[in-house]
Amino acid sequence: MKTILEKYLNKEIGINIEHAFRFESAQIIAVEETYFSVKDENQSYIHHFSHRSIVQIIENDDGINIGGFLSHKHFSMVIKVGHIFEYIPV
Repeated sequence: MKTILEKYLNKEIGINIEHAFRFESAQIIAVEETYFSVKDENQSYIHHFSHRSIVQIIENDDGINIGGFLSHKHFSMVIKVGHIFEYIPV
């Protein structure tokens, strides 16, 4: 996992940081043995993720299109991380 992520160190990627189905722009700022860190584009928060939280990595030198008509984004790499869903009884 570390080898794959290191190729994108200090580069922009797409990642579903806080919401399972919404991808945002972020920069990978650290890649360690068991985790990686990204800085989100909107608020400049730093998020740390375990390598075990990665569900899927998609790479394409020509780019990966994410989003719909008004929320179209283009990245060379997209990371899907797993999220714990909250159950809120009605």
